Amino acid sequence: MTDSNPDDPLMEWNRLNRENAEHGFVSALFQSMSETSPLVDKFSVWLLAGTGATSALLVTQVESILPHLSEQGFKACLVVIVASAISGFVAKYYSLRCEIQNKIQSKVMELAKPVLDKHKENEDEIEECAEQRGIALQTDIDFSRIIVEFGRPFPFWVKWLIARKIKKTSGDRQAGFHVAVKAYMSQIRWTFFQAVLFLVFILTAAWYANAI
Repeated sequence: MTDSNPDDPLMEWNRLNRENAEHGFVSALFQSMSETSPLVDKFSVWLLAGTGATSALLVTQVESILPHLSEQGFKACLVVIVASAISGFVAKYYSLRCEIQNKIQSKVMELAKPVLDKHKENEDEIEECAEQRGIALQTDIDFSRIIVEFGRPFPFWVKWLIARKIKKTSGDRQAGFHVAVKAYMSQIRWTFFQAVLFLVFILTAAWYANAI
């Protein structure tokens, strides 16, 4: 077996092919994980509905509840149930953020694929003609121009945020999926807090009810 030349175009093609496949699998793992967000959201919304109904009952029936819980117990229960509701709202925010990011990722990939395929087809023909005529051409897509054109309709502060985000994630092919996964993990964390606080509310109510 002879040593391969590292500058051989075949070696570079093989490297890029393997790298694309590896990143493709990682992207698939990220997307399959984050797309379970609606299942977590269903539980959070169900729990939030129960929290809202319980809070409404506490407020509207305060006179009949106070003799059974005491003023201190009533306040403690109210604080805990409100904290659970706040956690549910935060979990909902991250759920929406994760879902929006997933929708954007999927739609961009769907719409960009035929554009890139057409560019690749034309690029091969242009490079072939340029080689025959002895002309050197730059056929690679300039993503900086894409970002500039994309940011034109936005106000200056949005352009600044876009440029800052692009600079921060430059070279990271999984950056878009990282946004969705981070939002998904935050959603799970806050849903867990929401559920725990609801259980704490039940235990607090039971504690003060038994203490009377």
